[in-house]
Amino acid sequence: MSDDKDIWLPGRAVVVILVAVVSALVAAQWKHEALPLVAFAMILGLAIVKARWVILDFMGLRRVRPRLAIALLAWPAFFAMAAAARAALAAFGTAG
Repeated sequence: MSDDKDIWLPGRAVVVILVAVVSALVAAQWKHEALPLVAFAMILGLAIVKARWVILDFMGLRRVRPRLAIALLAWPAFFAMAAAARAALAAFGTAG
């Protein structure tokens, strides 16, 4: 853990759980239909925010190992972009 005393981890854990619940509720609004672009972008954005909080706070990489933190943040960002690209291709009827 980092020596950063201004972040209260149990409080941050509650916020991460609430963000996950909000993402799930947004996704649950469209059961068998395609997600609207705004909802899809919101869910992907919240996933990246959650990953950032977990990497920086719970893994203790805030100001300790910035290059590793950047590499770990690039991983969910890459998959979010891949999901967005696949959804865009599916929307235009070119994905399988």
